[in-house]
Amino acid sequence: MGKILDSEFRKVLYKNLIDAGYSKEEAQKIVGKKYYEELHSNTLNEVNQLLSSIMEERFDVQITPGFNEHLAELKKLKEILS
Repeated sequence: MGKILDSEFRKVLYKNLIDAGYSKEEAQKIVGKKYYEELHSNTLNEVNQLLSSIMEERFDVQITPGFNEHLAELKKLKEILS
């Protein structure tokens, strides 16, 4: 899991970007884009593991708690970043 998924890391990254001279909007866009990419990748990986388990008739992979919240967050971020 990437560090960008940690909310404290995102706050520090945002602050560092502001300190480096980025505008608030630019910093938010940079952090939001990186967060979206990592969350998207992790969610897709989880779905692929679940699909592989079912296809191989193992049925041993479970959806992690918060999966639906991750999907909702991705949807919200997609709208914001578009």
